[in-house]
Amino acid sequence: MHRLRDVGLEFLDSAPYRFVFEAEVEAPRPDVFAAISADPSTWTLWFPGLDEGSYDGPGPHGLGSTRRVRLGPDVYRETMLAWDEPARWAYRVDESTGDLARALVEDWTLHEHDAATTVRWIFAIEPGPEIGDAMAAAEPVIGGVFEIAIENLSARLTRTRRPAV
Repeated sequence: MHRLRDVGLEFLDSAPYRFVFEAEVEAPRPDVFAAISADPSTWTLWFPGLDEGSYDGPGPHGLGSTRRVRLGPDVYRETMLAWDEPARWAYRVDESTGDLARALVEDWTLHEHDAATTVRWIFAIEPGPEIGDAMAAAEPVIGGVFEIAIENLSARLTRTRRPAV
Protein backbone atom coordinates (compact mmCIF):
# COMPACT_ATOMS: atom_id res chain seq x y z
CA MET A 1 0.00 0.00 0.00
CA HIS A 2 1.13 3.53 -0.78
CA ARG A 3 0.55 6.00 2.03
CA LEU A 4 -0.91 9.33 0.90
CA ARG A 5 -0.37 12.66 2.64
CA ASP A 6 -2.59 13.29 5.65
CA VAL A 7 -4.67 16.25 4.43
CA GLY A 8 -7.96 17.75 5.59
CA LEU A 9 -10.79 19.67 4.01
CA GLU A 10 -8.44 22.64 3.44
CA PHE A 11 -6.88 20.55 0.65
CA LEU A 12 -10.02 21.24 -1.40
CA ASP A 13 -8.70 24.80 -1.82
CA SER A 14 -4.99 24.06 -2.17
CA ALA A 15 -4.89 20.93 -4.34
CA PRO A 16 -2.84 21.21 -7.55
CA TYR A 17 -5.85 19.81 -9.45
CA ARG A 18 -9.44 20.44 -8.44
CA PHE A 19 -12.31 19.20 -10.55
CA VAL A 20 -15.87 20.31 -9.76
CA PHE A 21 -18.95 18.64 -11.21
CA GLU A 22 -22.68 19.08 -10.59
CA ALA A 23 -25.66 16.98 -11.55
CA GLU A 24 -29.24 16.54 -10.47
CA VAL A 25 -30.73 13.46 -8.80
CA GLU A 26 -34.49 13.07 -8.96
CA ALA A 27 -34.84 12.32 -5.24
CA PRO A 28 -35.06 14.25 -1.95
CA ARG A 29 -31.78 15.25 -0.32
CA PRO A 30 -32.10 12.86 2.69
CA ASP A 31 -32.51 9.91 0.29
CA VAL A 32 -29.47 10.96 -1.75
CA PHE A 33 -27.34 11.47 1.36
CA ALA A 34 -28.42 8.09 2.72
CA ALA A 35 -27.43 6.38 -0.54
CA ILE A 36 -24.03 8.09 -0.69
CA SER A 37 -23.15 7.51 2.96
CA ALA A 38 -24.69 4.02 3.15
CA ASP A 39 -22.86 0.73 3.32
CA PRO A 40 -20.15 1.15 0.66
CA SER A 41 -20.99 -2.26 -0.80
CA THR A 42 -24.15 -0.65 -2.23
CA TRP A 43 -21.98 1.66 -4.35
CA THR A 44 -21.35 -1.33 -6.61
CA LEU A 45 -24.95 -0.86 -7.76
CA TRP A 46 -24.44 2.68 -9.04
CA PHE A 47 -20.80 3.86 -9.06
CA PRO A 48 -18.95 2.71 -12.23
CA GLY A 49 -15.94 0.48 -11.64
CA LEU A 50 -16.45 0.03 -7.89
CA ASP A 51 -16.24 -3.70 -7.24
CA GLU A 52 -16.51 -3.83 -3.45
CA GLY A 53 -16.56 -1.63 -0.40
CA SER A 54 -17.05 -1.70 3.35
CA TYR A 55 -16.75 0.45 6.42
CA ASP A 56 -14.26 -0.69 9.03
CA GLY A 57 -15.89 -1.81 12.27
CA PRO A 58 -19.49 -1.81 13.36
CA GLY A 59 -21.69 1.25 12.97
CA PRO A 60 -22.97 3.71 13.38
CA HIS A 61 -20.58 5.37 10.97
CA GLY A 62 -19.83 9.07 10.74
CA LEU A 63 -17.05 11.63 10.95
CA GLY A 64 -13.71 9.82 11.36
CA SER A 65 -15.02 6.46 10.14
CA THR A 66 -12.80 4.56 7.75
CA ARG A 67 -13.76 2.51 4.74
CA ARG A 68 -12.13 0.34 2.12
CA VAL A 69 -13.14 0.24 -1.53
CA ARG A 70 -11.86 -1.65 -4.55
CA LEU A 71 -12.03 -0.23 -8.06
CA GLY A 72 -10.69 -2.82 -10.46
CA PRO A 73 -7.28 -3.92 -9.26
CA ASP A 74 -6.80 -0.97 -6.88
CA VAL A 75 -7.77 -0.86 -3.21
CA TYR A 76 -8.24 2.42 -1.33
CA ARG A 77 -8.48 3.07 2.42
CA GLU A 78 -10.29 6.28 3.27
CA THR A 79 -11.21 8.43 6.29
CA MET A 80 -14.43 10.45 6.52
CA LEU A 81 -13.63 14.16 6.89
CA ALA A 82 -17.22 15.50 6.83
CA TRP A 83 -20.49 13.79 7.67
CA ASP A 84 -23.06 16.57 7.88
CA GLU A 85 -26.35 14.79 7.23
CA PRO A 86 -28.06 15.49 4.84
CA ALA A 87 -25.87 18.16 3.25
CA ARG A 88 -22.20 17.11 3.06
CA TRP A 89 -20.08 13.97 2.98
CA ALA A 90 -16.32 14.07 2.33
CA TYR A 91 -13.33 11.78 2.68
CA ARG A 92 -9.58 11.60 2.26
CA VAL A 93 -7.76 8.67 0.68
CA ASP A 94 -5.18 7.45 3.21
CA GLU A 95 -3.67 4.48 1.35
CA SER A 96 -3.83 2.99 -2.12
CA THR A 97 -2.39 -0.08 -3.79
CA GLY A 98 -1.68 2.03 -6.87
CA ASP A 99 0.47 5.14 -6.95
CA LEU A 100 -2.43 7.27 -8.19
CA ALA A 101 -1.98 10.20 -5.87
CA ARG A 102 0.12 11.83 -3.21
CA ALA A 103 -3.06 13.34 -1.72
CA LEU A 104 -6.74 13.04 -2.63
CA VAL A 105 -9.97 14.38 -1.12
CA GLU A 106 -13.51 13.99 -2.44
CA ASP A 107 -16.29 16.27 -1.27
CA TRP A 108 -19.99 15.61 -1.93
CA THR A 109 -22.42 18.44 -1.15
CA LEU A 110 -26.17 18.20 -1.65
CA HIS A 111 -28.62 21.04 -2.31
CA GLU A 112 -32.34 20.26 -2.41
CA HIS A 113 -34.79 22.09 -4.64
CA ASP A 114 -38.36 20.99 -5.27
CA ALA A 115 -38.28 17.15 -5.24
CA ALA A 116 -34.76 16.92 -6.63
CA THR A 117 -31.22 17.29 -5.29
CA THR A 118 -28.22 18.90 -6.93
CA VAL A 119 -25.09 16.92 -6.15
CA ARG A 120 -21.83 18.86 -6.27
CA TRP A 121 -18.72 16.69 -6.32
CA ILE A 122 -15.23 18.08 -5.86
CA PHE A 123 -12.33 15.78 -6.72
CA ALA A 124 -9.13 17.35 -5.38
CA ILE A 125 -5.84 15.61 -6.12
CA GLU A 126 -2.11 15.93 -5.97
CA PRO A 127 -1.24 13.28 -8.55
CA GLY A 128 1.34 10.58 -8.11
CA PRO A 129 4.03 9.77 -10.68
CA GLU A 130 1.82 7.24 -12.51
CA ILE A 131 -0.69 9.86 -13.62
CA GLY A 132 1.01 13.24 -13.22
CA ASP A 133 1.41 13.81 -16.95
CA ALA A 134 -2.18 12.74 -17.67
CA MET A 135 -3.91 15.22 -15.33
CA ALA A 136 -4.46 17.81 -18.06
CA ALA A 137 -6.70 15.32 -19.88
CA ALA A 138 -8.31 13.81 -16.76
CA GLU A 139 -11.24 16.18 -16.30
CA PRO A 140 -13.52 14.73 -19.00
CA VAL A 141 -12.78 11.18 -17.83
CA ILE A 142 -13.47 11.97 -14.16
CA GLY A 143 -16.54 13.99 -15.16
CA GLY A 144 -17.82 11.11 -17.28
CA VAL A 145 -17.55 8.72 -14.33
CA PHE A 146 -19.45 11.20 -12.15
CA GLU A 147 -22.16 11.67 -14.78
CA ILE A 148 -22.72 7.91 -15.10
CA ALA A 149 -22.70 7.50 -11.31
CA ILE A 150 -25.34 10.19 -10.83
CA GLU A 151 -27.51 8.80 -13.65
CA ASN A 152 -27.30 5.35 -12.05
CA LEU A 153 -27.98 6.71 -8.57
CA SER A 154 -30.95 8.75 -9.78
CA ALA A 155 -32.43 5.72 -11.55
CA ARG A 156 -31.87 3.55 -8.50
CA LEU A 157 -33.50 6.03 -6.10
CA THR A 158 -36.41 6.61 -8.47
CA ARG A 159 -37.05 2.84 -8.61
CA THR A 160 -36.90 2.45 -4.83
CA ARG A 161 -39.35 5.34 -4.28
CA ARG A 162 -41.88 4.22 -6.89
CA PRO A 163 -45.02 2.83 -5.24
CA ALA A 164 -46.07 -0.71 -6.08
CA VAL A 165 -49.01 -0.92 -8.47
